[in-house]
Amino acid sequence: MPRTVSGDREGAKSGSDLAKGLIPDWLDAIFLRSLIPAIRRLVAARVDPNWLTVMAFVLTVLGAVFIVLERPMLAFVSVVAGGILDFVDGKVAVFTGRVTRAGAVLDSALDRYSDVVIYLALLIYYASRSHPATALAAVLALVGSMMTSYMMVLGKSHGIDFRVGILRRQDRVTLISIGLLFTPVHGVIESALAAGANLVGVSIGSVPLMPLAAVVYLLAVLSNVTALQRMALLLKTADVGLGGSERQDDVEPSLRTKQLAMLEREIGAPNPGADE
Repeated sequence: MPRTVSGDREGAKSGSDLAKGLIPDWLDAIFLRSLIPAIRRLVAARVDPNWLTVMAFVLTVLGAVFIVLERPMLAFVSVVAGGILDFVDGKVAVFTGRVTRAGAVLDSALDRYSDVVIYLALLIYYASRSHPATALAAVLALVGSMMTSYMMVLGKSHGIDFRVGILRRQDRVTLISIGLLFTPVHGVIESALAAGANLVGVSIGSVPLMPLAAVVYLLAVLSNVTALQRMALLLKTADVGLGGSERQDDVEPSLRTKQLAMLEREIGAPNPGADE
């Protein structure tokens, strides 16, 4: 079995100098509690978790299309809905006893495709509006996202299971959603920045959907920082020049483990033998 350095689905090692994700555990707990009624209904209806995974991907693709068409609020609704389905599919799989390797492969593969289509949409949108700097930032964000996931896979190939770093997948989806949500105030932000720049005798150009563009630049930086954080921990844990290996008793329970424990208290024990 692989050594667990941090948890499944984006946990973090206690006491590590590597940052945890942007979303704190208490906020994640609030979000999970808000979804418990929906999860309970999905479990009771024995909804196929693979169907939820596919629907999450379809909604994300739809959100990408809305980004290209400059319909940010429709994109926000689609991306958030897809993110919620992607969040609950694994929980439904556990509590309906439908955890399979095929389901895990499907979920992981579609997560990667979801990342790609969103960043490609951002690239197309900003490139088509003659803003190459933001388009390049979207490319860098995509590279960082892929490398973050690759480092996790590389770790598993060496028997090390970890998902640490400042910008985990749910953090990336959250930031993109926030950027889309605040696009209606684009004009207000642009006017305020232009006024401030004029006061110091500086002229700034217009940036399409400025709140979303700001998120793209943030993703370009933090996603690559996260990939480097994971590489550093992988080097350390694999004893490749940085010394030392992690002890199992130093490991904090993963975020996903905490989520499932909360659901077990609310819904009841999972049924691992169902539909196998």
